[in-house]
Amino acid sequence: MNDAERFKNLQTTIKLNPKNFQARRELIMLCLDLGFEKAALEHIKYMLSIFPNDAGLYYNMGICYEMLKDKEGALEAYKKAVELNPNEPDFLYNLALLCEEKGQIDDAMRYLKRVIYCKEEDENAFFSIGILYSKKNDSDTAIKCFRKAIEYNYSDYFAHFYLASEYKKKKEYDFALSEYKKVLELSEDYSWAYFNIAQIYWELNRIDDSIIMLKKTIEKNPKDVEAIKLLAQILIKQNNLDEAMMLLTSAMQANENGDIYYLAAKVFELQGDTEEYKNCMQLALDSSDTLTFNKK
Repeated sequence: MNDAERFKNLQTTIKLNPKNFQARRELIMLCLDLGFEKAALEHIKYMLSIFPNDAGLYYNMGICYEMLKDKEGALEAYKKAVELNPNEPDFLYNLALLCEEKGQIDDAMRYLKRVIYCKEEDENAFFSIGILYSKKNDSDTAIKCFRKAIEYNYSDYFAHFYLASEYKKKKEYDFALSEYKKVLELSEDYSWAYFNIAQIYWELNRIDDSIIMLKKTIEKNPKDVEAIKLLAQILIKQNNLDEAMMLLTSAMQANENGDIYYLAAKVFELQGDTEEYKNCMQLALDSSDTLTFNKK
């Protein structure tokens, strides 16, 4: 029986017997799976009128409200679910993520720590707490959390990436490079890892290695403007103007970006092409919302 047939059969069952609560619960879950959030919400409200202390129903109500973009409704529903069942990791985790989304960082951290209290080896909770400590600029604690997440799930390349990024913030480049390389072992197409490695090589004055990594970044993600900008600046500094212009011309065809226009103008200036220099400078000024170089 496919979902459409199940949906129709459950509706018929409930119509014949509105107090068939098991059928109604199954229909709620099916509605959520099929994207019928409003229908699911009506059934949940009916069930709560009969079972007002059912934490699972409040949890599903929170999911409904999130799907309907009603963050306040979702927050209240998740809080009620946690109030009724304070030791269910899924309830706590969803509430924590919503608190984080609303900028309630301390509340989010408190709920995530309760997840770990209830389920000690929850790598997702450790990862999420690490993100929060990173937002609070506490790299040392963030590192501990990301390492714990990796301990429980080594294949989580996001945890390796964020661990590397914290080491990068602290300029502990050997550790950072080691973790970024683990990211690429686990996900070889993750372009941000190549870019961050390139940035570290640039900081260490390993220019040739930085160029290799930047070209790899652009190969994996041709629209990575930051990688294009950094590579163009290196090529300009090396007086490799033809290659810089080829890179920037391709970027200008794909992006209306003030920084790209500005760098192209610098190449034209060095090549002595005054007209194209002026044109690109004007385009850069016209794209001031994406111009990070000093406008003056």
